[in-house]
Amino acid sequence: MTLPARSVISPRPLRFAQLSFAYVWKQGAVAVAYYAAAQFSIAYATLPDAASTPVWFAGGIAVGAMLAYGVELWLGIFASILVLEFIFFKGWESTNSLMLAIAVTFIATLGKVIAAVWSDRLTQSRSPLDSPADVVRFILAAFLSHLPIGMLCAALVCNFGKAPWAAYRQIFITWWLSDAFGIVLVAPLLLAWSSTRSLDLFQFRNAIRQHWLEAAVMVVLVIGISEVALVGKYPVEYLLIPVIVWAAFRFRSPGATLVMVLLSLLAVISTAKGLGSFARSSMNESLLVLQSCIAAIALTTLLLCAVLYQNDQSKQALRDANHSLEDRVQQRTAELAQANAAIVDLNERLKQENLRMAAELDVVRQIQGLILPTPEELSAIQTLDVSALTDLTDEDSTDYFDVVETDGIVTLSIGIVGGRGLESGVLMLMVQTAVRTLAELRDRSSVRFLQTLNRTLYKNIERLSAQRQQLTLAVLNYLNGSLSVSGQHEDLVVVRASGRVERVSMTELILPLGLEFDITAFTKRASVELQPGDGIVLYTSSLPSALDENGVMYGLDRLYRVVGQHWAQPASAVHRAVIQDVRQHMGQENVLDNLSLLVLKRRL
Repeated sequence: MTLPARSVISPRPLRFAQLSFAYVWKQGAVAVAYYAAAQFSIAYATLPDAASTPVWFAGGIAVGAMLAYGVELWLGIFASILVLEFIFFKGWESTNSLMLAIAVTFIATLGKVIAAVWSDRLTQSRSPLDSPADVVRFILAAFLSHLPIGMLCAALVCNFGKAPWAAYRQIFITWWLSDAFGIVLVAPLLLAWSSTRSLDLFQFRNAIRQHWLEAAVMVVLVIGISEVALVGKYPVEYLLIPVIVWAAFRFRSPGATLVMVLLSLLAVISTAKGLGSFARSSMNESLLVLQSCIAAIALTTLLLCAVLYQNDQSKQALRDANHSLEDRVQQRTAELAQANAAIVDLNERLKQENLRMAAELDVVRQIQGLILPTPEELSAIQTLDVSALTDLTDEDSTDYFDVVETDGIVTLSIGIVGGRGLESGVLMLMVQTAVRTLAELRDRSSVRFLQTLNRTLYKNIERLSAQRQQLTLAVLNYLNGSLSVSGQHEDLVVVRASGRVERVSMTELILPLGLEFDITAFTKRASVELQPGDGIVLYTSSLPSALDENGVMYGLDRLYRVVGQHWAQPASAVHRAVIQDVRQHMGQENVLDNLSLLVLKRRL
C-alpha cells in the first residue's frame, strides 16, 4: 500500500490564532493533559514549598504537543502552569507569593517554547524522530534550553524565601534535569502517535493485528522484568533493553515509545517506594539516577527507531518508484505500440504512394521521350546544324526543349517544368503543343509569342491542381542569320566561328511562365546576329552544377573551354565532347537532375 509523505507541522511564531472550536479544544486538551501529568509528578516532590520534584512528565507533554501540533498551544500550557504555580506557592496568601507564581509561570512557559522552537530549527522543521542526527539535536535542545530555566526558577524560589539559598544547587539541578528527562521520555511518545508519523502508525496498526500474541508476550515480559528489577533487589534492568529493541523492530516508534513511558511510570512508582536497585537514601537522588538510566535507554531506543524509520522511508520510496516506473513503462509501451502502428500505416501509404509516383514518372518519361525532336527532324533543317540530348532522371523537375522549322523560320524553345508527377508531364505536353501551334501561325515576334503562351498556360495550370506549377521557358526565332531571344533560362552561350565564347544574360527577359496572367510589362527581347560558322549553346542548370566525388561542380568555365576547343567540328561532335567531359568529371556520381544540352551552328 502506498502511503502519503509525512506532513510536517512546524512550530510557528508566537501568535493568537483565529478563535474556533478546534482551537479552543486543542488548547483545553493540552492544558488538562499538562495539569494531570503535573499532579502525578507533584506527588514525588522532594521540596514541596519550592515546587521542586525530580519527576516532571508534564514538560514532555508541553514540548511534544507544540512540536506535533504547533507552538500556538503555548497559551493552554501557560494557563495550566499559572494554575499550578498559583496553587504551589499559595498565590492568594500574599503579593509576593502571587508575583512568584506569575514569574515562574512566565519563565517555565518560555522554557517549553524555547525547547520546541529550538528543536524545530535544529531539525529544520522535520520530526525529531526522522533521523539519528535529528534525535541527537532534539536531546541537546531539551537539556540546553532548560539549563538557564532551572537556574532562574531556583533563584526566584530562594529569593522569595520558599527555600534556603543553601538548597539552591539541589533545586536548580532537580528543576533542570526533571524537565529535560520529562521531555526526552514523553515528547517522543506524542510525536510518534501524532498524524505526522503516518507511516509508523500504519505499520503499528498492522503489526498489532498480525502479531497481537507477540504484543501480549512483550507486555508480560516488561511487567515481569520490572517486577524483578524494580521491586526486587536484583540488578537485571539491562534485560529490559532487548524487550524495548524488540518493540522498536516490531512496532516501530509508536510501540517503543509507549513501552518506554510505561516502564518509566512503573520505575518511578516503585523507586519512590524505596524498592528496586535504584533506591537511595534520598528519594530525590533515587529518582534522578533512575531517570538518568531510563533516559540513556531512551536515547538508544530513539536512535534505533530513527534508523528504522529512515529504512522504512527508503523502502517506501523504492516501492513508489517501482510502481511509477511500471506505470511509465506501460505508458511508454502503449505509446510505442501506437507509434509502431502509425509507422506501419505510414509505410504502407508511402509504399502505395511510391508505386503511384513510379507509374506517373514512367508516364512522364514516356511523354518526354515522345515529344522531344528526333535526330531526323533536326538534320532536316537546311540552314542550321543542330544536335540535342536530354538525360532523363527521376527528379522533381522535367527538362523540355523543341526545335521546329516553318517556312525557313526556325523556332527553338527550352525550359524546365517544375513540380512532380503527372502534372509536370501534362504541362510539358501543353507547352510543346502550344509552341508548335504558335509556330504554325508564322508569328515571328518572340515577345508576343510568349505572352500568348503564358495566358494559355495560366488558365490550364489552374485546372491541374491547387498547387501552382512553375515553368521557365526561352523561345528563340532564327531567320537569315538573325536570332531573336525572349524568355527566362540559363545564360545564352554564343560561340563565334573562331571558337570565342560570348554570354547573353536571359535572367531579366521575363518572369517564369504561368505565375501571372498578364506578363506584358515584364517581357523583353534580345537579338544576336550569327555569321556562317557561328552558333549558340543552350543547357539546363544541372549541367554546370554536376558534382564530382569531392562535391566540386563542373562549372561554366570548363563548359566554355570544351565548347571553344571543339567548335570547328560539327554540332554533334561538340555535343559529344561536352557530354563526355561532364561524365568524366562526375566519375561514379549519378546525375541528380535532368541534363539537357542543345548545340546549334549556322551552316557555312
